[in-house]
Amino acid sequence: MTPETQALYPPMTVTLRDGTAAVIRPLSTADADAMVAFYAGIPRADQRHYYPHALDQEHALRNASRANSPHEVVLVLDVDQAIGGYAWYRWENDEAEQSGFGICIARPYQNSGAGRLLMTRLLEIAKQVGPPVMSLTVQHANVRAVQLYTKMGFQPVREQWLDRGLNSEFPSEMEYYMEQRVR
Repeated sequence: MTPETQALYPPMTVTLRDGTAAVIRPLSTADADAMVAFYAGIPRADQRHYYPHALDQEHALRNASRANSPHEVVLVLDVDQAIGGYAWYRWENDEAEQSGFGICIARPYQNSGAGRLLMTRLLEIAKQVGPPVMSLTVQHANVRAVQLYTKMGFQPVREQWLDRGLNSEFPSEMEYYMEQRVR
């Protein structure tokens, strides 16, 4: 998200279900170390459900370096100056008709409303910034995520096989491809 667009959507203070105060704000290039720490704190078992890329140092640094990209929006859940979760959508170019979406919440903030709060803010921004359709994939086994995405307005378009290949530690499995028209 360009600095000009970021200025239109300033940091927003939110309260999680347990009363914890947090800030939803755009990812910054200065967040590189915080993203590395966030990724390192995601248990390996949870990474089964986060498939866009590995949650490793290389991707954390790459994501932070693209914080000002005109073709993606990345928001973080900042809890006491540490990243507790993040959500993003990105698209190929200015003419793209749809964007991909992803979200990852650290275990201490799962079931706290953090995912819904991040998605609500992201969808608010998507009404003005980016392509008119947002898409995602989610494994059938990730029942909580499927329920959240459905409540947030995503509709299943098809079911498909996620083939992770023979060398993956995670099984191949069925997933939904879902979309939402954001404007």
